[in-house]
Amino acid sequence: MTKVLVAFATRFGSTREIASAIARELNTAGFDAIATEATSSIDATNYDALVIGSPIYGRKWLATAGLFATINSERISGRPVALFSVGTLGVKNQPAAKQEHEDFVGDLREVAPKLNVVSDDVFNGYFERANLPWYLRLIDRFAPTPEGDHRDWQAIESWAKSLVHKFR
Repeated sequence: MTKVLVAFATRFGSTREIASAIARELNTAGFDAIATEATSSIDATNYDALVIGSPIYGRKWLATAGLFATINSERISGRPVALFSVGTLGVKNQPAAKQEHEDFVGDLREVAPKLNVVSDDVFNGYFERANLPWYLRLIDRFAPTPEGDHRDWQAIESWAKSLVHKFR
């Protein structure tokens, strides 16, 4: 049975829920998938395929997910890897969100060229203004993001299902 690690970083829990949904879809398809926070204590070589995800802020993932991908890139060279980002830029401007994600993936490929990225995507997340640090609240005043859950569960599940043939 193909073992899949869905490693993620999260700030407020939205990415954790997306990672869990991805792992559920992969398990339904017959894989042995687990979703867990990306940490240095995980031995990525114990898995046949990986999904790595993080919230994206200003073209960057949270450090734990980016470091996890970079540090493990040599160890998992040749194994299929799928990447996903979660943000709220796409609520108002989907092309800008896609570009932000693509820019990050491009930067990641430069520092971790051995990552065998077979798929990547960006999803809208959950936005609650109260969670923002003060400096982002200032920015949000000029271009406010609608509060609420903007995750498209059907798109997330569809992407997870698309990984099945890439991970076999």
